[in-house]
Amino acid sequence: MRIQSLYFRFLAIVIVLLISSSALLGQQVVILPKDKQDDVDRYLELVARYKQAGNSQQAVFYLNKIAFTYWENGALREAVSFFVESIPLNEKIGNLNDIKAIYSNVGLIYTDLERFDLALDNFYKSLDVRRKINSKPDIAAGLVDVAYIHGALNQHEKAIPLLEEALALSREIGNPRLMLNCLRLLAFNYDKMGNLAKANEMNRAFSQMEQQLAKQDVKEEYEQIVGKSQAQVERERLEKMKKELELQSQRISARATEDSLGYVLRVKQDSLFRAEEISQKRQLEIDILNRDKELTEAIVREQELKQQAQQNIIFFGALAILLVLVMLLLAYKGYRDKRGANLLLSKQNAEIQEQRDHIQRQNENIGKSINYAQGIQKSMLPPQKSLQQLFPESFILFKPRDVVSGDYYWFKTIDSTQETFNSAKDKFLISAIDCTGHGVPGAFLSMIGYNLLDDITSKGVEKPGLILRDLNAGIRKALRQDETDNRDGMDMSMCLIDPVRRVVQFSGAKNPIIYVVNGEAIRVRGDKESIGGGVVSPEYEYTTHEIPLEGPTWFYLFSDGFIDQFGGTDGRKFMIKNFSELLQHIHELPACEQREILKITFNEWKRKEYPQVDDVLVIGFKIEI
Repeated sequence: MRIQSLYFRFLAIVIVLLISSSALLGQQVVILPKDKQDDVDRYLELVARYKQAGNSQQAVFYLNKIAFTYWENGALREAVSFFVESIPLNEKIGNLNDIKAIYSNVGLIYTDLERFDLALDNFYKSLDVRRKINSKPDIAAGLVDVAYIHGALNQHEKAIPLLEEALALSREIGNPRLMLNCLRLLAFNYDKMGNLAKANEMNRAFSQMEQQLAKQDVKEEYEQIVGKSQAQVERERLEKMKKELELQSQRISARATEDSLGYVLRVKQDSLFRAEEISQKRQLEIDILNRDKELTEAIVREQELKQQAQQNIIFFGALAILLVLVMLLLAYKGYRDKRGANLLLSKQNAEIQEQRDHIQRQNENIGKSINYAQGIQKSMLPPQKSLQQLFPESFILFKPRDVVSGDYYWFKTIDSTQETFNSAKDKFLISAIDCTGHGVPGAFLSMIGYNLLDDITSKGVEKPGLILRDLNAGIRKALRQDETDNRDGMDMSMCLIDPVRRVVQFSGAKNPIIYVVNGEAIRVRGDKESIGGGVVSPEYEYTTHEIPLEGPTWFYLFSDGFIDQFGGTDGRKFMIKNFSELLQHIHELPACEQREILKITFNEWKRKEYPQVDDVLVIGFKIEI
């Protein structure tokens, strides 16, 4: 009855917990307390650090701490997410015990969420791992978990074989508590299936085992209460015997002295009887003395045991005091060492702070210099509005990776005899250039290239292939690449717009051009050789392609910053094919909208997880012929 009472109390507690869990699950968002959220943030940093270091075991440890923190605070779905994240790491290190426990934990959470289908799936996964471990108690417990969910889903015919297997295992390992659980669930499932005979059989077996466990509990409790030392039992037995002998002696003395006259008559009548009584009395006195002696010896033995116990207490007390003294000495030594370390650390911190301040001042100076260089670079590049004045439908998307850029653009009107540009007569050169590197080194190289382009075109060179040839020679000479190990250079694409001949001439050093006409995007590749680098001969003439103008056409010049950007869901490059399709898709929109779509697409592609890898430059313009 006591076990049954405890069982019903347990059921009541489980019901209350389920109701509480249901109430908590009704909340859409669970906000952790600040201290718990701080712990989770710190654990996440440690997980990332240990994953990067290849320490899967420590990463799993902190993932489980995060999961349990969410679980304890009612954020069940978050707990499942972090439990599941730790499974591949546990598989990597072969930690089957943790995998078993994680699947069981996830199954319990889904049971609380009343997602019995997901709970059943995770309990089965836990059971599979338990069978791999080949631990019979674990297998039996896993079978009970799976059978419980089948019962909750009214799949009683599936629950019964699992419970029979669990009952056999629990009998084999001698686990009565697990046997009781199996019998109770078997009775429940047989009853739901309408098999009352088997249900009653399971209930009778359950009651018999429950009574046996109750008797065993009472016996253990009694033995704990009445248990005494052997010396104390012997002492009580001797004291009882002594009292009985004293009472018997008193009765004989009272009978002998009861009546003096009668006593004299009885002595005369039967002296032998009197002598026998005296003998018995003396024998009793002897027995009492013997019992006193045994009692005294028992008391002595008990005192010796007490003395031995006291000596043990003194010995262990002295040992404890000695250990405390040793610990105090070690603590003092640790304190002294720590104080010395703290002093050294304070000195080092002061030096580090001084160095940090020095570095900060240097960084501020460098930052000011770079910002000044940015101003110089901006003043060197033609304003983007200038291109829009020449071509109303045009845009420039210029997004440096750092403060200053290694990408730059250049355009210039050729042989214009009028004060204003005439798009129907005047030739126009435009180029997008990508220098080696980015930031300050790229910016220096861009200034050299920009000045060289102005110088080359001022001498009357207007064919794009020849301009690229002379620019290659100029870079080689400016950087003394024939004499030094310098191999810097630039990739570029250049167009000459000839409205009289109704053609666009294009040359490219590694970079292509894309133009869209009649809804079709066409890509023209440039030569495989870069500008500069000391590889291509100074006399090498780059190929000049001619593109006929047969109608309104959009042209796009660009560096490789956009197409080489990592991002998306898989962390891959954007690629030229996707870029070409994007341009084909947006070419009919106004120029300002095209620029905005390119900017948004780039930011959404790289997301917050991936940094910008290079400078980005895209020039688009429409020619109306």
